[in-house]
Amino acid sequence: MSTLLRPGFFFAFMLASVSGIGSASWVRAQAAAGPAAIEVDQSKVTAAVLFAFDDHSIPFTDNLQLSMEKAGKYAGNPVMPIGATGDPDEWILRYYGTVIHVGGKYRMWYNTASREGFVTPQQQATEDFRGWRFAYAESADGIHWLKPNLGLVDFRGNRNNNLVLMPVGFHGYDSLVLHEPAEPDPTRRYKMLAQLRQSGAVRVPGGAANNAFVPMYSADGLRWRVADELLAANSREIPVSFHLVTAVEAAGLYEWQGMYYLSGQAIGPHPLHAATAPYGRHVEIWHSADFLHWSETQTMGFAREGQFRLAGSNLIRPGARSEGEQTHEGASVWNRGNVLIGLTGLWHGSADWSKVTHPLGFLVSNDGLHFREPQPDFVFGDIGERGRDWDYAGLAQGQGFEQVGDKTYIWYGAPMDQSRDAPTLREGGVGLLIVDRDHFGSLSTRDPDRDGTLITSEITAAGPVRLWLNADGVGPDSPVRVELLDRKERPLAAYSGVGAAVVRNSGLRVPVAWKDREAIVTGGQPFKIRVRLEGQERNAIRLYALYLDQP
Repeated sequence: MSTLLRPGFFFAFMLASVSGIGSASWVRAQAAAGPAAIEVDQSKVTAAVLFAFDDHSIPFTDNLQLSMEKAGKYAGNPVMPIGATGDPDEWILRYYGTVIHVGGKYRMWYNTASREGFVTPQQQATEDFRGWRFAYAESADGIHWLKPNLGLVDFRGNRNNNLVLMPVGFHGYDSLVLHEPAEPDPTRRYKMLAQLRQSGAVRVPGGAANNAFVPMYSADGLRWRVADELLAANSREIPVSFHLVTAVEAAGLYEWQGMYYLSGQAIGPHPLHAATAPYGRHVEIWHSADFLHWSETQTMGFAREGQFRLAGSNLIRPGARSEGEQTHEGASVWNRGNVLIGLTGLWHGSADWSKVTHPLGFLVSNDGLHFREPQPDFVFGDIGERGRDWDYAGLAQGQGFEQVGDKTYIWYGAPMDQSRDAPTLREGGVGLLIVDRDHFGSLSTRDPDRDGTLITSEITAAGPVRLWLNADGVGPDSPVRVELLDRKERPLAAYSGVGAAVVRNSGLRVPVAWKDREAIVTGGQPFKIRVRLEGQERNAIRLYALYLDQP
């Protein structure tokens, strides 16, 4: 949520009550000599998180090393398998969608194709999307999914299916949905960017109907309409004043600091996306202030190290879209209040299409535009085993991140079989990645005979705040000492030295308390947090995150 931070800059949090939101908080971040403060509504996130892998929030360390952790897979994957013969998702169930927890249940929007969608591989190659549709499922626990009979869309002579109602001409490929409960217009509380493919039902500026992302609204997430402002009375043509993103495959739609962002990749080298050169497919970001007018410009959000030099890149061999190393489908993004977590496709290409693989990589951003890998080419979600697992060809990211008890759930899809040589093959499903809550990466001592120390960037709180640790391996012989420093890293007497807090318990959210106080009160003066991993068993400590929140 902050502007891009570097050593010498400070990371400031302001936590206060927001009218109408109860105990939620809002956060302020700014650079000492940089842009004006930016405020973000924290209606969904009540804690500012300093993750171990975020070297902007934790820029100073001694004798500490970062270890990223790979996600595990739910033993019963796929949690939502492909449909039965006759269902709308009988042929292909391709996630490329969204999961949101609303009203006590998990709601999923996904993309699917019946047999008439891809009768032959050749038909898929020409991108005939008549069989692609938008579908819906829901779950009480995120594991067991139901495909409700919505009764909204005619399919093979009846409406007994789970297809959501879309305007004519919209075919499912990316189902990117936002839920905004604070939206004053109840008919706009669900927002979607939906791709318009091969249809004259709605005409977009420049005639680029194929692959245009069209803003849509819904009151319930099931019945969708094109955003009213885009269509003049009695017209099906979107005025040229509304620029839409086109020729993109997208994986992320998120709101950040009052702006909307779409994350995706250009579909190969494309004249509309000059930012593609010289990297081939990489993460591109488009932005909008109102969800209606989308930028003509793009931000080069991320490309893997050395990607532009690899001999199989799209730019070096035009048309060889499956070869080389790529960053695929953009980034799916989880807004954690003061930092963004992203997943992206680590495309390992080959001239032999059946040998292309696609695990998931891990990204982080502090400004919503520029992403980085805490560990280059780290595989967060790995592919399965060919001949045994349903996701052997690859994992496809989507907008689905939720905290469920002491676990973090992330849903993913499996791209279609990379061989594409079996027109009778039925492929797809939705799987579940699971990690212990926020255990994406940890800091631990490198030399076990010395303490490990970190110092955070500067923090400014408008009122009292509390601090919690997410750590393992903490105990009587492996305590964690926590002190506060001023902006010049001089100890604050009430919170340092003999007054320092000493934590001797592990856990997800272990409170930090000083000698005579629990809350941090500095009168609005900026401070830093110093954390030491101590004791004879210090090497057992794994520090995952620090949480700052209201008392």
